[in-house]
Amino acid sequence: HLIDITNENIENTYQQVKKELGNYSKEILKKKEIIVLNKTDLLNKKEIEEIVKNFSKGKDSEILTLSTLDKESISKIKAKLLSYVS
Repeated sequence: HLIDITNENIENTYQQVKKELGNYSKEILKKKEIIVLNKTDLLNKKEIEEIVKNFSKGKDSEILTLSTLDKESISKIKAKLLSYVS
């Protein structure tokens, strides 16, 4: 899932995505999940860490951060996705 980290209610957005996926297929909800919080360039490092810490509570998902302005974060996302399909 790709979610805007500047969204004031990330949890609501995440639950909405899960609900829509569940409506499509209950089986898809059983798959391993990667959540990418993007637009990190709009926040400072401390804000990002706090948001990730709070958002990750109670989730058995991998949570990554992304800024399209940061080539290193793009490379990390690409590598992670490739590891799942290789």
